[in-house]
Amino acid sequence: MLDYALAPYPPQSEETALLKRIDEKRLPAHVAVIMDGNGRWAKQKNLKRNAGHSAGAEAAREITETSARLGIQYLTMFMFSSENWKRPAGEVQFLLDMFYKNLVEQDELLEKNDIKLKIIGDMGKLPGKLQKKLHEVEENSQNHKRLQVNLALNYGSRPEILRAIRRIIAERIPADQLDEATFGRFLYTAGCPDPDLLIRTSGELRISNFLLYQIAYSELYFTPILWPDFRAKEFFRAILDFQGRERRFGSL
Repeated sequence: MLDYALAPYPPQSEETALLKRIDEKRLPAHVAVIMDGNGRWAKQKNLKRNAGHSAGAEAAREITETSARLGIQYLTMFMFSSENWKRPAGEVQFLLDMFYKNLVEQDELLEKNDIKLKIIGDMGKLPGKLQKKLHEVEENSQNHKRLQVNLALNYGSRPEILRAIRRIIAERIPADQLDEATFGRFLYTAGCPDPDLLIRTSGELRISNFLLYQIAYSELYFTPILWPDFRAKEFFRAILDFQGRERRFGSL
């Protein structure tokens, strides 16, 4: 059943009302999120962009905890794309430093909620100190089972697909033995089911090179809410919207 005991919402709040409408038997097993709008959120409040990223980190923490409470099994969050290196150097450095700081503070969150952390993306291009911390947190959480969180860092879906093809060629897998299941083993998300639901915040209507192969049959949910404002209430609305859809996977 849904873990109401861990949900700190007042009995008469909108969050509680939405939570009670969620069908625990029809939860998406895997939710993917494109967390967009930090900069615009900061601009609206006459703050520097970095303030938006800090607020976005708080939203990410809340959605992670909420996913664990709901009973969602996999959560994939687009933290930093392979194209984000094009941003101003100061902003990129702030983001990398923030990722490190947040990882240092994640032990309690991961332990309390029994969360396993997995990094997807090209970690080789990240600073050595950050790489070391990422491996450490992954190792410390590998036996946690309640929720697996995939953090997409220096991730791009086209590079991921090319990487998979190169690895398949290197292992000399015969063409007649290559099927979807085999191909999936060479993706960063190997071992995870494809996302049932993809959420994108901020009102943008594009995928931005995120999980292109994996979202072939995902339900897409776009919201104008900027990421720092996307909290439990908005997440519940996305889940309810998902539960109101009929998934046919190409059949009638």
